[in-house]
Amino acid sequence: MSKLTPEEVKKVIDAARRGYAMDSMIEIDSEAELSIGENAHGSVDGCYVQAWVWVNFEDAGITERKTDGN
Repeated sequence: MSKLTPEEVKKVIDAARRGYAMDSMIEIDSEAELSIGENAHGSVDGCYVQAWVWVNFEDAGITERKTDGN
């Protein structure tokens, strides 16, 4: 499959934001990287979209964190 057009990229990112983004939890940049791939049946019908996921230190088991003074 050839690359997506800029308009198609925007549509995919917009769809990812509508379906998965959550304020301060999952964020998707307007310049997010896309990875087009085949599904289990060998058909190209979507892609992975790069996203930022917030992880609280407490959830990661990090209880003490020193700041650098800033």
